[in-house]
Amino acid sequence: MRQIVGLLLFGWRYRLKVTGLDNLPKNGPVLLLGNHISWIDFALIQWAIPRTIRFVVHDDYYRKPIFNWILRGVGAVSIRPENSRNAMQNIINLLNDDCVVGIFPEGHISTTGELSDLKRGFEKILAECKDNVVVVPFAINNMWGSFFSKAPKLIKKKKKFNLRRSVNVNIGKPLTSETNRNAVKSSIGKLLF
Repeated sequence: MRQIVGLLLFGWRYRLKVTGLDNLPKNGPVLLLGNHISWIDFALIQWAIPRTIRFVVHDDYYRKPIFNWILRGVGAVSIRPENSRNAMQNIINLLNDDCVVGIFPEGHISTTGELSDLKRGFEKILAECKDNVVVVPFAINNMWGSFFSKAPKLIKKKKKFNLRRSVNVNIGKPLTSETNRNAVKSSIGKLLF
């Protein structure tokens, strides 16, 4: 059903190519960690993956009326960095219930098109979850310079308009729950092109 909704909403504009889907476990707890290059990354990765993903979203976006009904509908978890303990416990509970949780560990949408340093929050979550959580890195490619990116207007103008933009979602090899920011950043970086 999610693939049909993704196709209806974005299929007219984006051609989605997914590689590495076999790296995603078919069941059990998964923490998806990837780059954040556009406003619609959550929709693109959900379109690419057959399992339901519970995304972690900054509270400022969660409260915006235009996003709120969508984010509540997809079961997103709202987080406010200065008061994150309750949200972190909700994420831990979801992972302990064998859900897939998606986090953009940079903590913001890229303003440069490059992968930023990752925040520590996911390491704290993994330290408190059961041991069988699988960490799966991913990268969304070819969204920089799109309407939905935070690229400067000059870059958006330079990008040749193409009615159908090809977007690649690369899913990396699973990492253990003992992984750290450097290993995850390296894994995501290898999936970018």
